[in-house]
Amino acid sequence: MEYEVAIVGAGPAGCPAHIRLKQLNPALNICVLEKAASLGAHSLSGAVMEPGPWMSLLPQWRENPPEICVPATRDVFPVHDAPLSVSAQS
Repeated sequence: MEYEVAIVGAGPAGCPAHIRLKQLNPALNICVLEKAASLGAHSLSGAVMEPGPWMSLLPQWRENPPEICVPATRDVFPVHDAPLSVSAQS
C-alpha cells in the first residue's frame, strides 16, 4: 500500500496531525507508525494535557470521551531538596 503521509508516533503531536490532515483532505492515505500496542498507550505517563487544541479538532469529544480520559482531582508537587511536598486539591 502506498501513503502520501507517514507520521511517526501516535502521541500528543502525531494523533492531532493525523486528525487535521484527514479533516483537510479525507482522501489522503496516511500511515501512523506507533511502537505501542495501541494508540495513546504511551500517554499513560500521568502527564496533564491541555484539552483546548483537541477541542478545536474534535469539538464533540467530551460527549463520548475515550476511557483513557480521567479528570484530575488533585495535584502533588514533590520538592526533592526539602522534607515537604506541596499539595493542591480541587
